Amino acid sequence: MSDEPTRRETSPGAEAGSGATTIEPALDAALREVLDPETGVNLVDLGLIYDAQHVPAEGEGVVRVTMTLTTPACPAGEVMVEGVKRRLLRVEGVHRVEVDVTFEPRWTPERITEAGRAQLGWG
Repeated sequence: MSDEPTRRETSPGAEAGSGATTIEPALDAALREVLDPETGVNLVDLGLIYDAQHVPAEGEGVVRVTMTLTTPACPAGEVMVEGVKRRLLRVEGVHRVEVDVTFEPRWTPERITEAGRAQLGWG
């Protein structure tokens, strides 16, 4: 399997525009430490993380993350994907991280949390 993120055009389970995510609590805490290098806001509060779950069918310690970028040509995309992998590998019991980058549903500023908006000075 390549270290390249898989780019999917399937829905990650969140309805378009809903901002809904499914993230296990321990993974959520770790992902909040991964910052967008352009804004300094964490990826969860920016609404870039759609899903982060252990995948028992894949074996012990495997986590799959579904995330997006603000645009398909985001210059910080590779840095953010690597940041997600590095940080989650530090969570106890995580031995492998798979990151799927999707653009469906597309990211919009409405996905930013209130905390993210406050950090951006939008609150």
